[in-house]
Amino acid sequence: MRDTDNCQRSCAPLVALLSMAFIFCGAAGAADDSPVADAPAVAVKIDSENLIELFQSVPGLKIIDARHYEDYTQGYIETSYNLPLAGINCNSLAGLAKNKDQAMVFYCNGNSGDASIAAVKIASACGYRRLFWFRGGFIEWEDKDYPYMIE
Repeated sequence: MRDTDNCQRSCAPLVALLSMAFIFCGAAGAADDSPVADAPAVAVKIDSENLIELFQSVPGLKIIDARHYEDYTQGYIETSYNLPLAGINCNSLAGLAKNKDQAMVFYCNGNSGDASIAAVKIASACGYRRLFWFRGGFIEWEDKDYPYMIE
């Protein structure tokens, strides 16, 4: 018996398992418009290009910068609202968007994403349904040389 015959017989279950994993997980993991493991389950994870597409295609899109004001003044995405995590609650969100179906993008620096993840969870708990999480945050935006504002 040749080594390739042994491999074909012993590797067949592994190949089948990997194929099933790809079928069930591959599409969701590859798509930018579906929740992923490190994103809050209530939000769609996006990158900078997705943010640009949303800005161009979704009227009234709210972009919320969850960083501290000091970070915001050093550079922020144009049209974003600075709403530091400590100030995000149902009332502050209602001041930006009364309609719970309003599309909202949350971002922070992008290092750990902790502030924007927490902000998305608060927005969801307040009843907002069209939530997006810009994982790369301002660091990704700046690294790609996209224009930004400075106060």
